[in-house]
Amino acid sequence: MTERGKKKSSRRPQDLRHRKSVKRYRSRRMKRRSAVLWALLLAVIILLAGSAVVYGFLKWDGEDAGNEKTAKDITIENGNVQAGRAQESADGVSGAASGPQKEEDGGSALPEDSRRGENTATEEHHKTNGLAICMYHYVYDEADPPDDLGNNHIEVHALEEEIKYLVENDYYFPTWEEVRQYVEGELLLPEKSVVLTFDDGAKSFLDLGIPVFEKYKVPATSFLITSNDGENKVKEYQSDFVTFQSHSDNMHRAGGNIGHGGIFTAMSHDDAVADLKKSIQICGNGDAFAYPYGDYTDDCRAAVEDAGFTCAVTTENRRAEVGDDPLLLPRVRMSRGQSLESFIALVE
Repeated sequence: MTERGKKKSSRRPQDLRHRKSVKRYRSRRMKRRSAVLWALLLAVIILLAGSAVVYGFLKWDGEDAGNEKTAKDITIENGNVQAGRAQESADGVSGAASGPQKEEDGGSALPEDSRRGENTATEEHHKTNGLAICMYHYVYDEADPPDDLGNNHIEVHALEEEIKYLVENDYYFPTWEEVRQYVEGELLLPEKSVVLTFDDGAKSFLDLGIPVFEKYKVPATSFLITSNDGENKVKEYQSDFVTFQSHSDNMHRAGGNIGHGGIFTAMSHDDAVADLKKSIQICGNGDAFAYPYGDYTDDCRAAVEDAGFTCAVTTENRRAEVGDDPLLLPRVRMSRGQSLESFIALVE
């Protein structure tokens, strides 16, 4: 064998070992790459699964929060009103079903932290000068007054000042059943007792007034004209402290020739009762009724009684007293610009 042949023969085992070594190296490298790729794929799967779980939790939590009965939040600072409403429930519950539940005494159920108070009246200490059922209408912010500003408006900060006074002086807020029992002489009320009502269910009260009652946890009544977007208002402005009651469904309009000319006095008994019952269904409550424009006749009163109301209020300007008809109760008018001292004199 030549020298050249010997060299080739000696390199063959070396080349074979080299090729095997390279092949093993490449195989190990491929396995490492595969392991890395599988690890990355597994990490992506875990990340996606985790994101789905978090998204599902947040979605459930958001839906749960959206179903809470919340009213518009308000902060009154440095003379400015800042407001924001929570997302409303989209479960399609009707206005009648979404109204506050009833207590056995005929009033609306209130949270435990409500400032309604307790009836502490005794034979020696009870209200003897008549009960003020306050009649408000519209609320406005002095920083953005409405074009139709009139005597039936109250500035939101003035309203807050009045409610704060009532809370700080431990006023009692009777239910409508208690009001009826009071005027019928069956129940004594504390010396500091008052009822707060707002007519028409105007957006100005819903947007600016309800937050004040939510803030101070004080009960009030909103007399709602239910044909005026009543169902949506009842759903959108659900509140633990403001109860929607009837101001009729579609009788707050002209058509009669008694008093202010409201149509109620000209309607048949059956049509009037049907209207009233429809408004009760939408409000979810039949504790109290406010006569449109304050107009009424004996026939109107009979329709209100047949519809099943506990109390009804007029616009006669005085306090309710023992002996008054619970379906023809007077109220004390609240006016724009009244001072806190004037308010105190009207309710104490």
